Amino acid sequence: MPQGSRRGVGSAVRAIGHRQYRRCRRRQDLAGQRVVTAVLLRPAVRSDAEFLFSMASDVEVVRWVGDGNPWSREYFDHRLALALNATGSHEPDVQKWFIGTTEEPARVGLLSTIRRSDHLEVGYWVHPDHWGLGYAGKLLVHAQEHASGLPLAAQVYRENGASRRVLERAGFALVDDGDPLTYGRNPVP
Repeated sequence: MPQGSRRGVGSAVRAIGHRQYRRCRRRQDLAGQRVVTAVLLRPAVRSDAEFLFSMASDVEVVRWVGDGNPWSREYFDHRLALALNATGSHEPDVQKWFIGTTEEPARVGLLSTIRRSDHLEVGYWVHPDHWGLGYAGKLLVHAQEHASGLPLAAQVYRENGASRRVLERAGFALVDDGDPLTYGRNPVP
């Protein structure tokens, strides 16, 4: 097939989002690899600091968090101290951090919760070594367990398609289309 024709077919395939084309991107398409064993959740502890900092200082992980810049060690240490001091607290507006692990136990990510007056705000980071394997969705299942009957809410930037899909698969619906977008999920009975 002449080179010009291949380019035309590629454009058409890209335009319709054909599965084979998606698998040809530079970044591996892991859509078919969502086989996840159980994810366990436990409160973050001081010995998780290096694992958490590896994510907080990773440009790709924090790209959609706050101002999108990696966290300095000083800022991270401050945030970790606040989260560790809040682990047993039921106070409103206090952020708590939980670590998601596999059964082995390998750390896979962070679940953050903040109890608000009428909902539980959730956030999550998954370590890049575990992206595309369904761990973010499993962390959100655990978030529901900590909601004490409150609805869940999460904010995500419009351009962050991966997190939007995670939230939608986890039963969240768009409730505010500002920027960032706000997704919500009713409590599970």
